[in-house]
Amino acid sequence: MRTLIVLGGDAPGEELLRACAKEADLTIAADRGLEAFDAAGVEPDMLIGDMDSIRPDILAKYEGRLPENRLDCIKDDTDCEHALNTAIERGATEIVLLGALGGRLDHAMTNVMMLIRAARRNVWAEIRAEDVRILRVNGEYTLKNAKGETISLLPMGEVRGVTIEGVFYPLKNYTMTSDSSLGMSNVVTANEAHICVGSGDLILFHYRDIHG
Repeated sequence: MRTLIVLGGDAPGEELLRACAKEADLTIAADRGLEAFDAAGVEPDMLIGDMDSIRPDILAKYEGRLPENRLDCIKDDTDCEHALNTAIERGATEIVLLGALGGRLDHAMTNVMMLIRAARRNVWAEIRAEDVRILRVNGEYTLKNAKGETISLLPMGEVRGVTIEGVFYPLKNYTMTSDSSLGMSNVVTANEAHICVGSGDLILFHYRDIHG
């Protein structure tokens, strides 16, 4: 089951949100993410959050129309993590996060960490924005039709057995660590680029036209 979760960071473009919602079996607004759904003219399937950042008029518009899971403002997880857990509990096999970037850097970094949380529960997940896709490389990943596009690889801790082919700066069975900028700003030089990870959490940033 494919699930779309829209968060309260920088609002995604309306075209992108509508395209992702059309592909999804379940759509979830996390707190202020409801504003992005409203702007795009799409009604989500459910609303989750402590509602501490959403505009009162938008919240009032949808109250009573949507299944709602209102969280306590004093809690041990973020609205994003709660929405992600809900999606997984409902059978999600693929999750797309929009509105996960921008605003506070700690929030954005925490949202990236949710890709690891999903992967450890055997669920594929990615963050999308207008110019970038972000995902955890789950063993192997192939970029197709990406020649000339920019990628960055950020290890979360130590990542062993990293092999990258079809790029300007290839690697073979390399150990990447989070105290080095080695993986920044590589360029795809072939029609396909292949990334392989032996162990660890490697985050791929792929800058491209996401509508392509």
